[in-house]
Amino acid sequence: MTVSASTPLYASLRERIAAIGSDGRMRALESGGDDKAVALGHALADRILGGGLKRGALHEMRHAEPGDAPAATGFALACVARFGSGGVRPWMWVRQDLAGRETGEAYGPGLAALGLDPSRLVILAAADARDVLRAAEEGVRCAALAAVLVEPWGDPRALDLTALRRLALAAEESGVPVLLLRNGAHGGPAGAVTRWRIAAAPSLPLASLGRLPGLGHPAFAATLERNRQQGGLGEGGSWIMEWSPDERAFAPPRPGTEQAPRHEQTHGAADPAAGAGPAAPGDGPVAPAFRPAAGGGDTAPLRRTA
Repeated sequence: MTVSASTPLYASLRERIAAIGSDGRMRALESGGDDKAVALGHALADRILGGGLKRGALHEMRHAEPGDAPAATGFALACVARFGSGGVRPWMWVRQDLAGRETGEAYGPGLAALGLDPSRLVILAAADARDVLRAAEEGVRCAALAAVLVEPWGDPRALDLTALRRLALAAEESGVPVLLLRNGAHGGPAGAVTRWRIAAAPSLPLASLGRLPGLGHPAFAATLERNRQQGGLGEGGSWIMEWSPDERAFAPPRPGTEQAPRHEQTHGAADPAAGAGPAAPGDGPVAPAFRPAAGGGDTAPLRRTA
């Protein structure tokens, strides 16, 4: 019997095949997907995603422009905080050495200001992208981790479809989400269930005691370019998303205050994840999540392991 691609039976078969895990179990259909989704807090984005970002899956973040690399990192770190919200599990950050030299090293007080607990960070650095991917895969297989952030630099040859598939399968088996941060990248394979393109957006001043405005929450111009999550609507979107470190959640800008991304403004807003660049009043978090790799008299309170 020949089945037309437009028939409901064909669509049902495709859905069931897509839901089959690496071990042959119908994981997505058994769970319904709700218990595997972590809501971002932005209602429209969560609806399109089918409830939020899925655990046990590979998600990709990259910058809109080269100058937005710190913003992409800040967005990825905020997603890590969402996955670890309400828990005490550690999280892992696997970086290529070149990423640290290009964008700066992790800075404990800045991570804390972003809503992350630096004491629960396991950070690992490697000189070669192949070693970064190998270490990340081993980390993802540890179900005790809240999330694994993987940061190779640029477009290494080792980051091919096979490597992405291995990360995705390891995440599916352990239930640990993988966030692939593609700073410095210009292309590369598409193996993640979601892909985000991030730019910095101006932070809006917060009310504070007295007449002086408080520092604004970090804000991101986020574009969902790829949405292949089970239960999602299969479409993308673009939003300005504010991050609340206290609530550890994203939210839309307050009514009537939505603004354009940083690179569309005549002046830039402070990047939520980096400590460099000019800042307008009320922009940026209290402390940067990064300290430049070279220079500066203070040392970061984090110890790297190679």
